[in-house]
Amino acid sequence: MWPPAALEFLRELEANNDRDWFKANRRRYEEDLLVPTRKLAGRLSHLGEPRFFRPYNNLRFRPGPPLKENVAVGIGFTGAGGYYVDISLDGLLLGAGLFHPAPDQLERFRAAIDNSRRAAAFERAVSRAQAAGLSLFEPALKRAPRGYPSDHPRLERLRLKQLVVHRRYPLGRWLHTAECDRRVQTGLESGRPLVRWLGEYVGDTTRPPERR
Repeated sequence: MWPPAALEFLRELEANNDRDWFKANRRRYEEDLLVPTRKLAGRLSHLGEPRFFRPYNNLRFRPGPPLKENVAVGIGFTGAGGYYVDISLDGLLLGAGLFHPAPDQLERFRAAIDNSRRAAAFERAVSRAQAAGLSLFEPALKRAPRGYPSDHPRLERLRLKQLVVHRRYPLGRWLHTAECDRRVQTGLESGRPLVRWLGEYVGDTTRPPERR
């Protein structure tokens, strides 16, 4: 759970997004946002090791504000996916899966969906997450990917490019209570079958990392 001061900090950050202001208020950021996030990740240690995202945006390739107006942590991430928690003024975002699959991972995902037995296991994993209120991203492709017929029985799944179940909760007083921890744990636990499925049938990318 996060204290009310965490949201107040985010509101002030939105109005004062510069490095000098952040430096002067760094202690508030750590006490009101980062410490509660670390405690939450500690209670989710059974899902894997946490990775906390830096507060600074990378402005070398994309102009914008110098500071991220959210606090986020990835948990248990491997090359085949993991879990994600993000708190911002837009709400509390939970996610499980693989958001940016590499081309070879998408190829393996589509081959698994083309297999009726593996596709059925995928549907069971998605249904588990949907029962907890999470949902898949909408298909990104307008038509069947190359090599698959336009009348494929699982066309909607083949058109996916984000292999993630997610849910965004609007801000509310519940964020400051034990109900927050319950929602986070329930949501991420519901994504475990999908993360396991991705690990088994999609796996890590074999492509070398891109150079910039």
